[in-house]
Amino acid sequence: MSLGFRYQADINEQIRALELIKRKLRTSIIIKVSKTLRIQDLRHLYYTIHHEKPAPGQLPGIQTITTNRESYRYVAVFVSIYRNASRCNIRTEMDVEALMFAWDYFCLTFPGHIRERRPYGNIRPANFDEAWAIAESVQAGLIELSYCHRCHHNFLINYYSHLQPICQLCAIKKRPGPKPKPKTEQTINQVV
Repeated sequence: MSLGFRYQADINEQIRALELIKRKLRTSIIIKVSKTLRIQDLRHLYYTIHHEKPAPGQLPGIQTITTNRESYRYVAVFVSIYRNASRCNIRTEMDVEALMFAWDYFCLTFPGHIRERRPYGNIRPANFDEAWAIAESVQAGLIELSYCHRCHHNFLINYYSHLQPICQLCAIKKRPGPKPKPKTEQTINQVV
């Protein structure tokens, strides 16, 4: 390997690490992707950019991200964007550039709804850590996209969920809404 090629590879790896830090990915995950940077350098760079320490702990599991049918819809949208942006098979390898593109596009699509900190809403992934966990779950075969022939949308199948593996859009449409309150004499008088 020539010195120039090695130098260019190191620069590309450092640029990728910087882009991941900008998206607030945990430094414990970035160190797995970056072979040349030390964890201390990554933590210092994270603090310099965000003026806070990187989040400690493990990545969230797919079971905590997909807690209800509404969150399944948004995860399915995210995985669809990621799959279409990737140049490789996302079931066998992770495409970091496609994942960053999918996250950026997802944030542009739902600009005011994504909460990076708790309490999270129904729109998931809520942060780039969750987006990374979703991509790892796809690669590990824990979740996958399927196509609904009834409503013609992609839907998410989570093999370790308590919810049935059916189309979330169809299930939400079938779900009965809140029942109207019976009209009593008092409510009728309030209307009149």
